[in-house]
Amino acid sequence: MTLKRFIYCSVSIILGSIVLIFSACNSPEKQKNTAHLVSDNTVTFPHKVQAEYASGFHISYHENHKLLEILKPFQDKVDTLRYALVPRELVEEVDVSGAREIPIPVRRMIATSTTHIGLLGMLDANSVLTGMVGAEFVYSSEVKSQIESGTTTSLPQGELNKEKILAMDPDLLMISGGQSSQFDNYRVLIDSGINVFVNAEWLETTPLGKAEWVKVMAALLNKEQLANKKFEAVADRYQKLRAATDTVTHKPLIINSVPYKGAWFVSGGNSFAAQFLEDAGANYPWLETEDTGGLRKSFEVVYEQGLKADIWINPGTAESREDLLAKDSRFKAFKAFETGQIYNNNRRKRPSGGNDYWESGVVHPDILLADLIKIFHPEIVPEHELYYYQKVQ
Repeated sequence: MTLKRFIYCSVSIILGSIVLIFSACNSPEKQKNTAHLVSDNTVTFPHKVQAEYASGFHISYHENHKLLEILKPFQDKVDTLRYALVPRELVEEVDVSGAREIPIPVRRMIATSTTHIGLLGMLDANSVLTGMVGAEFVYSSEVKSQIESGTTTSLPQGELNKEKILAMDPDLLMISGGQSSQFDNYRVLIDSGINVFVNAEWLETTPLGKAEWVKVMAALLNKEQLANKKFEAVADRYQKLRAATDTVTHKPLIINSVPYKGAWFVSGGNSFAAQFLEDAGANYPWLETEDTGGLRKSFEVVYEQGLKADIWINPGTAESREDLLAKDSRFKAFKAFETGQIYNNNRRKRPSGGNDYWESGVVHPDILLADLIKIFHPEIVPEHELYYYQKVQ
């Protein structure tokens, strides 16, 4: 072979190798792989969580990151939000395509709903909370102490003070998914590098589905083992209580809530509130409807049911029967009013407005179910004392 031919062949081989390498690096298969592993270092996650009751999230575990997908983050959209939860020591090396990266474990978090405190409390992680929006509505004694000492910063309800949040530099700002357009309110924070996380537990339609979002919090905090242990105990007790009502021969007729501006919003048949009533052995007039949230009814329609309902629960902010009569004197004709069978979920409520029903109640549907069974079928749980509920006197 001549020298010229040798040089030509060598150059061709080198160029061909470069093309092959370039093509391999940009092939769909290679891009898929780099989304999971871009470092020689690997991290194993010995404890994992999976959704069994919740329909709004999915978690998968990969080398060097956890992929957390929020399947229905907003009330009006089902577009999936993807978060790559990456160990702090690898944040400069891992890049997951199409996902917002969050360093874990989260150490400093700002919450915008008291339900987020319930999730933290179940994991013994209140110390992570460095900011609380609407702090006046907090029930937890531990968190209130943190707020009073300045360990947790109180942020006003309403429009977020973006400058203050930026100055606090949290690892995570947790919000509740409402309308998707509200997400634009956080654009400045997102563009400034603040991790805004959408917690959509409130869109779940079952009590255990809502409670299971503690596993999402656990994935953010690397507390999967504790979450599995505590949630399993809650789910087990809930299912045993629910099964105990299968044999009841009489189901009391129940109405709930109070009218507002001429309409009466009751719980839709596919809502978590209606699921509670069914599991507790109640006869609920709108159980067969398909609504997953509030169901708008006329005053007259619900009033007709109220005249014969055995028990009335969750009558707004009422703390006494006088409060109800002040709202509408016609309530005096209700059967439940005459017999004194009216119960509200405000037993654990602070003068400032904090109600533990909306806080720890989200992760303790077993206790809530026990309360309702105590009200509807006291013979099933004779030793149980009402925890979240109390009789309206």
